[in-house]
Amino acid sequence: MSSLDRRPSRPAASRRRFLGFAGAGLLALASAGCFQPMYAESTPGGGPGLRDKLGDVEVVFADGRLGNEVRNDLIFELTGGSGNPSGAPYRLVMRVTDNTAAAIVDPVSGLPEVELVSVDVNWQLFEAGGDEKNKKPLTQGNAFGKASIDSGYQRFARARAIRDAQNRSARVAAETIRGQLASWFMTRTPKS
Repeated sequence: MSSLDRRPSRPAASRRRFLGFAGAGLLALASAGCFQPMYAESTPGGGPGLRDKLGDVEVVFADGRLGNEVRNDLIFELTGGSGNPSGAPYRLVMRVTDNTAAAIVDPVSGLPEVELVSVDVNWQLFEAGGDEKNKKPLTQGNAFGKASIDSGYQRFARARAIRDAQNRSARVAAETIRGQLASWFMTRTPKS
């Protein structure tokens, strides 16, 4: 055979491939109207969009430096940077705890080489007005963030590394809470 000889074409195989692609395209087109993006601006019922609902959550002060860090990150996540709304219909109350644990310890010195910093947030969402202690929460959840650090032998560098890891973990926890709230607002049935 010479190099100019070609294999005979197979029209049945190319036709099957074309029908397969056409079928997949029709299936995608038929199911395209069934889905609504979670962060869409408009809603099917004509009510407020998710961004407006998330912006209607007032985040209450939390104790400590780390609680304030989570609060600030969460306010930014919920409002896009426009600040904590006053007089909002919802109030979010948080309890923030942190922990630092040694993940790898140097066998000679006994000092940690790698540490794991975790931030845990328990939160509850209430309707605004009145006392949260006597109210039942609308929803509640837990969020956490974890970050690792390479521990050095310098005390102040280690302290700063722990603080930076706490800040990174707080940001992850705030993003998780935003996702949990978005899911709740999207699945919640509106009041009549």
